Amino acid sequence: MGGINMLRANNDNVSFKLSAPSVVEMNQQFKIEYTITNASPQISAPDLKDFVVLAGPSQSQSSSVYMTNGSYTRQSSLSITYILTPKKEGTFTISPSSFKLNGETIMSNATTIKVVPAGQNSAQHAQGQSNANGQSAATTAGNDVFIRTTFSKKTVYEQEELVATITLYHRGNVLEIEDAKMPEYKGFISKDIQLKREEQPGTDVVNGVKYQTFKLKQTILYPQKSGPIEIEKGQLTAIIQVPTGGQRRGFWGFDDIFNTMKRVRKIIPIEGTKIEVKALPSEGKPADFNNAVGSFKMESDISKTETKAYEPITIKVKISGTGNIKYVKSPTFEFPSDFDTYPPKENQKVNGNSGTREIDYLVIPRHAGTFEIPAATFSYFDLNTRKYNTLKTKAFTLNVEKGDNNTDNSQVISNYTNKENVKFLGKEIRYINANNTSVEKSEKNIYGSLGFWLWYIIPLLLFIVLVILYRKQIKENANVALVKNKRANKQAKKRLKKADTYLQSGESELFYEEVLKALWGYVSDKLSIPLSQLNKETIEEELTNRKVEDDTIQSFMDILRTCEFARFAKSDSQNSMDDLYNQTVDVIGKLEEQVRK
Repeated sequence: MGGINMLRANNDNVSFKLSAPSVVEMNQQFKIEYTITNASPQISAPDLKDFVVLAGPSQSQSSSVYMTNGSYTRQSSLSITYILTPKKEGTFTISPSSFKLNGETIMSNATTIKVVPAGQNSAQHAQGQSNANGQSAATTAGNDVFIRTTFSKKTVYEQEELVATITLYHRGNVLEIEDAKMPEYKGFISKDIQLKREEQPGTDVVNGVKYQTFKLKQTILYPQKSGPIEIEKGQLTAIIQVPTGGQRRGFWGFDDIFNTMKRVRKIIPIEGTKIEVKALPSEGKPADFNNAVGSFKMESDISKTETKAYEPITIKVKISGTGNIKYVKSPTFEFPSDFDTYPPKENQKVNGNSGTREIDYLVIPRHAGTFEIPAATFSYFDLNTRKYNTLKTKAFTLNVEKGDNNTDNSQVISNYTNKENVKFLGKEIRYINANNTSVEKSEKNIYGSLGFWLWYIIPLLLFIVLVILYRKQIKENANVALVKNKRANKQAKKRLKKADTYLQSGESELFYEEVLKALWGYVSDKLSIPLSQLNKETIEEELTNRKVEDDTIQSFMDILRTCEFARFAKSDSQNSMDDLYNQTVDVIGKLEEQVRK
């Protein structure tokens, strides 16, 4: 039986090939692969100046045995892989790479890659192109994770609500969201919708590929001006898994390939867009129109129409409907000028863009008489009819009798200028008693007395004490690390106090953000490590070196992870936020006791 022909320096059997997609999207992650057969050389570094190298070079090897005419031949293959993302749009060429073999230069082919704007579906451009694993360019790592922002409407009127939803699409390889810069929606009044946990995950099919989805943020927007408004771009950083292309030999000695995975950071863009905002029509616009847009109804009532002077009465107005109800101005009543009036008290029950507003107007008549309170008006632009509507409250007649106090309750004729405060000056003037007055001359001289000397000695002593304290403070301030260490707990308490304010008002995203700032700021000051050099691994290692208990370290890291996730996967449970706040206070207290200087 013939023996195995071992590979020698036969350049005719060697090949060197570069495989890459022909079209990729901006910010897409993709793979290029060099394949060398029957050689294991060191290749020259490829020119990748037009791309960001996210991972690589990673190598994998395989071999196979063929039998020809009773003789066995082994063929080997070496793959060198890079994971890239483009820097800008355009068409770019990756020039050939090379290596030396038996004095001869072996070169790979060159390749051209076209970078198109994000969202132009590189799968269609690259149809038929395959990578080394037989997958189309659309199914490579670059399209395994992306973000879409959808809008309920792209053309609206001023003050008309629209909903923006930012959704993460992925195929199971997103491990962690590390940082995010969400669009600020300039030119809009915005209100985030508290998403329930069961509403956030889902699935969707894009270009025939099934993705898992996760709603990161949903916001109600009210445009404040007409014309095109640009929604700015954003981005977030995610930790994802990508294959390294590594391998190990199987148990029985065959070359079984086991793909290993590597954690890489990827910046995922959030694309901007343009919203067309139409101006509200000027024709038929009522004089009292205050930017209310939607569909509304109004009810009104008064607590009593028969009363006495200096007894309060309340007018109640209820506005309900859909639209920008949270931001509309309350109707204005014209009360008689001799009524004491107070700022209206409002109670809102608004969910999204619908709900009710109840307004209480408290007034106190100061004189007896019969008074007319004209109807108040509320105008809005109806999106259904594209016309302005005006609603009116009831008009009220109020009969006021004399009060039971000693104030003059004579009847007055009222006019309807707005609020005017009338004072009873005759009852407020008090006279000075000029009888039985005398003036005495004091003969006492303070010079040379005990009080005279104390007047000089006490300030001198205080000055000396202040100088000593000031010198001590300067000395301590010279030690920056000591100052930061001392202020760590104080600064954390300030942050947590602010977080508690957000907790009480139910602003979960701001609450989690403030708790994160408190934790990161505390360890930065306490451990004397700049924020720019801090990460979870550094914190855990440093706390271990400072002999902090394992349970305390674990609690601290758990709170960090919970806050980072909750900023995008918001919890609708007030109890969970209360528990997290208490855990944070507890863990900072433990760190104060356990961190060794």
